[in-house]
Amino acid sequence: MGQEVDRPTGWRFPARTTIYFLVVATISMGALAFVGLGEIRDINQDNTEIRVDRAARSATALYLAFHDGFEVETNREGSPHTVTINSGSHLIPDPHLDELLDTIAGVNQGAANVFRFNHETNTFDRISTTFRTPEGERVGGTTVEPVLIAEGHPAFETVTKGQPYVGEVPVAGRSRYAYLTPIVESDGRLVGLLAVDVGWVDDLNRINSLAAKRALVSVTVLLTLMAVLGVVVMFLAFRPMHRLIRSVHDLGSEQGPASVRLTSRRDEIGYLAVGLSKVADLQRDLEYRAYNDGLTDIPNRAGFVRELDRRFEDLRAQADPQPAFALLIIDLDGFKEVNDGLGHQAGDELLASLSASLHSDLEPGEFLARLGGDEFALLTAPGHTDSQSATDVADRVTRAISAQHETSAGEMNVTASIGATLVPDQSATPELALNHADLALYSVKATSPGRFQLYQTAFTSPSQRRVHIATELRRALDNGGLRLEYQPLFGADDGVLRGVEALARWTHKTEGPIPPMEFVPVAESTGLIHDLGFCVLELACDQISAWSKEGLQPPVVSINVSPIQLRHPDFVSVLEDCLRRHRIPHNSVCLELTENARMAHEDGRHIDLLNQLVALGVTLSIDDFGTGYSSLSYLHNLPVHEVKIDRMFIAGATHDARQAKLYTGVVTLAASLGLDVVTEGIETSEELGLAVTSGSGLLQGFYLGRPVAPDAVAACFGMPAPNWLAEYAKQRP
Repeated sequence: MGQEVDRPTGWRFPARTTIYFLVVATISMGALAFVGLGEIRDINQDNTEIRVDRAARSATALYLAFHDGFEVETNREGSPHTVTINSGSHLIPDPHLDELLDTIAGVNQGAANVFRFNHETNTFDRISTTFRTPEGERVGGTTVEPVLIAEGHPAFETVTKGQPYVGEVPVAGRSRYAYLTPIVESDGRLVGLLAVDVGWVDDLNRINSLAAKRALVSVTVLLTLMAVLGVVVMFLAFRPMHRLIRSVHDLGSEQGPASVRLTSRRDEIGYLAVGLSKVADLQRDLEYRAYNDGLTDIPNRAGFVRELDRRFEDLRAQADPQPAFALLIIDLDGFKEVNDGLGHQAGDELLASLSASLHSDLEPGEFLARLGGDEFALLTAPGHTDSQSATDVADRVTRAISAQHETSAGEMNVTASIGATLVPDQSATPELALNHADLALYSVKATSPGRFQLYQTAFTSPSQRRVHIATELRRALDNGGLRLEYQPLFGADDGVLRGVEALARWTHKTEGPIPPMEFVPVAESTGLIHDLGFCVLELACDQISAWSKEGLQPPVVSINVSPIQLRHPDFVSVLEDCLRRHRIPHNSVCLELTENARMAHEDGRHIDLLNQLVALGVTLSIDDFGTGYSSLSYLHNLPVHEVKIDRMFIAGATHDARQAKLYTGVVTLAASLGLDVVTEGIETSEELGLAVTSGSGLLQGFYLGRPVAPDAVAACFGMPAPNWLAEYAKQRP
């Protein structure tokens, strides 16, 4: 599970979201304020220019009204360009002129000045103004104030060219926004200026600054209100979402949410809540399916392992032995015969009835699970740890299983073998508990099926290994854990691949590859050889079919068959059904029968069975010929097609003349009986030469080709062996 984190209070997400919103809002409002203030400044500038233009117009109009004979020249927009007078001599200090400027200033609400151009000094002298001293006296006192506008003045260069100037001009260390109209004589000679203004420039800037400050304060107050209201509103708006977040968090926990609220809402929150409720229901359903068996409606292997691990955690957490318990593994006897004889439906009904009986007999604290197939497990209540308590539980289980069970095929009776171990006295870990219970189970199945066996330390290591192999092999067969490799057989006349032998391979998930010489004898001794043999047959036929579908021409596939398999009453019918289902030619399969004493002693029974197989169309071969107990007369009577001569005959024959004669004699004898001869176990070039020159028909061994995967052997179809020596074929008899 992931690391647990503190559950949030519900304010973090609204606060964080509000911060994001405020950042965006601040940037947006700042941009708007910047643009707005720029617009305000532009508007103020435009208003100032309009005011000063109107002031200039009104000033010239009033000036003309008081002086006859003066003319005003305007530009295209109607703004004054120059004032024309008949003589510059009229520009002298005069009280009437002061009154006129006062009138102009009163109308324009700004200052007014008249300047006379001094051609000698090339400067402008003021002859009249509306500016006043602090005492209220007119500045200059109706006298000439020399050199007030000279070179370097912002307006000087413009007005001396006879052009009006509009802009800032310095006055007493400050700036005023003014309109200066040149006064010229009729011949265009500059003689003076009429200047009007609309106020101090810094007053206008102060207005802009004040507007900016007010905008900043307004934005700050607005953002603060938005932040407070945003957090509160978003908290209230996201409060249902916070509840859903808790439900989602609980959904990922081991317990899961008890319920998902807000499903009654008719908005997006309600729609999302309904979806989460469906997910929670699906999770509960999937969890139930993951830990419970669909057929018997009791816990499955995963649920059992979880409960077993939990009990061991309780054991580790408590010092007293009160949580100790016993583990029983229950395996039904003869259940496969029920499935084979009455069908899988009857078998499923029997399992369901058995589990219901066992579950109804459980005492408080006991735990029942189906491990798979016909295998069950039972954990006793904590505190029942002695052998007598385990025996009492096993007796109760035996009575429940041995009772009559109703199925669609009628009433059935079965028995069960039970293996048990005491925890923690005999098993200190979950793995050991399962292993020891399995050891006890397979011990009782091997000696006295249908009874109860408690694990004993007296079980020897080889015995434990066999029981362990049997347990794991059974699980591998149930879970498809076996595969086939194929070892090629080559023709002795040309070295071309003529057949392959299917060999079972088992790779354990923890132990790695387990050799057939270890698991096949265990399968024979525990009765698993039937399941193993049918599994190999199914895999081989399926592979032949797959090769054919790929457009290949598969050779004859040899399949090893144990004599124990031949005693199965349905062996022939199962083989025929397998060939039919996979739609493969019957002669594409060769059954290799191991020669042993039992075949010799039961020759009549086996000959009938072999005749049925021959009638079916499959090829029969005697494997490991010469190592068993058959006589020549017995071999003569068997309806077989070929014999495989064991390696013991050819090993050493290349260095021992008597051994070579013995091998050659066996080959000649088999050939004289009309049997095809296969020499297996060829590991050197000398052995290959001896086998070829002695008349053997097919050759097999590591020198020619090792067992490989289906794709690898398919690449060799119709190809000669890599180590084939053609010169030997020329010496064949």
